[in-house]
Amino acid sequence: MVLASHYVIKNICLILEQEDMDNVNAALDKFSKRYVDDLELHLLYNEFLKYLETRNKEDLVKIKAALVKLMVARKTETSGGSKLWFKNVRPGTVRRVDV
Repeated sequence: MVLASHYVIKNICLILEQEDMDNVNAALDKFSKRYVDDLELHLLYNEFLKYLETRNKEDLVKIKAALVKLMVARKTETSGGSKLWFKNVRPGTVRRVDV
């Protein structure tokens, strides 16, 4: 299961700050297709699609906050903890973790 890293989420946040919704939609579409197993990213993409229909600024603020929260969570998840892809990363002892 490959999840979008905090760098990907940060990239989406930077595009969102430019307020070009076509670019945001394209980026979210591209990354949601790339990271098929990432449910949190898909939920945010669905929320963004709902925002495009309503253009409610409060929804956009919630999406931005959720992206920042997800970015922080992904940064901690990929830098250590139990959700790493490999149990041991020492040379010669790499073993894949079964999920």
